[in-house]
Amino acid sequence: MLRSALARTGFWGIVIVILAGFLSIPAHAAAALDPAKLTTDLNNLVLQGNDLIAEMSKTTLTAFTMDSQLSTLETSTVAYLNDVGAVYKVVAGAVGSSTFSVTNDMLIPLQNLATIQASLGSGLLGLSNEIAALSPSTSLAVLESSFATMLRLSDDIGVMADRILEMADKILIMADNIGIMADRILATQVIQSDNLKVLVDAVLQTQQNTILLIATLQG
Repeated sequence: MLRSALARTGFWGIVIVILAGFLSIPAHAAAALDPAKLTTDLNNLVLQGNDLIAEMSKTTLTAFTMDSQLSTLETSTVAYLNDVGAVYKVVAGAVGSSTFSVTNDMLIPLQNLATIQASLGSGLLGLSNEIAALSPSTSLAVLESSFATMLRLSDDIGVMADRILEMADKILIMADNIGIMADRILATQVIQSDNLKVLVDAVLQTQQNTILLIATLQG
């Protein structure tokens, strides 16, 4: 009995020592942000966003295929949202451990990304109007699938816009030259604010159109 108790005591003593060792290891510091790579990443998001706008603008819905067309567009939108999220994660992870000088080359893509979000919102609203026009000649199954996809798309684009705005805010938190770049930063924020209003109005109208059509069908 005593030997068993000592064995157990020895075991837990080893565990305590091991845990103490782990606790004494300093946590890994957040990776410092590379401004040049961030600028490249932001410009890549602009290129990808423009591609998504082009894909959306080329999408002309039909009564027979609108559900599959919207599904394809949703796949592209989710892929872009994931890319935005990846850059956002890098920026968010560097807050508190990095400072750097904000440049025009960094602010310009942030402005362009805000414009892209507004364009995506407007494009989505256009698609909802197409669905409304085609609804009398579209089957119930296709309409129901299309409505569900439209609501997901509006949500995805809204989340995307939130991530981009939050990312811009976090970049400015880490900036060490706000005074020098004050005018450019203010101009960027005005552009973001104006485009955010366009996006919010378009997404809300899209959702209202979709919900109204759903209610009409159910009535």
